[in-house]
Amino acid sequence: MKMKHLFYNITIIFLTILGCGKGEEQKRTNPGMQIRLLADSTGLELYNIPLQVTKEFIADSIKSEQWKDFFAVYKDTSDLEMRDFQNAIDGSYTVKDGSIEFIPAKGFEKGSSYFSRCYIRELLQEPEDIISTRDLSPTDGFLEYKFNIK
Repeated sequence: MKMKHLFYNITIIFLTILGCGKGEEQKRTNPGMQIRLLADSTGLELYNIPLQVTKEFIADSIKSEQWKDFFAVYKDTSDLEMRDFQNAIDGSYTVKDGSIEFIPAKGFEKGSSYFSRCYIRELLQEPEDIISTRDLSPTDGFLEYKFNIK
């Protein structure tokens, strides 16, 4: 009778450990917010945005100038000191579940370099990540993506 209870206890402990480890593995495989060029190179996509954040964006009808404060695209310059003073490119923003698409008003110029920044990355961090790293902004407060149009 005691062996039977021991078997059940070991089985329960094993399943508990297995279940806890699986959740951690899934959390580590989530790459977080990322920016990529659309397949046809006509725009950019900010993806892996938490669903509750995109729902708030959809509910708040944000104007184009306000979008530039959050997710902006700039023409790149070789002068690194002037890089932070570039004007953001005008365009349209479309919010979808988990992503935001940016399409420039005049299109991207072939042979040109651009960069994009998403400025609220630290607001989307998990609270336990902030506590464990003791740092609100491990990436200087923005996510940057550089690209060339060929």
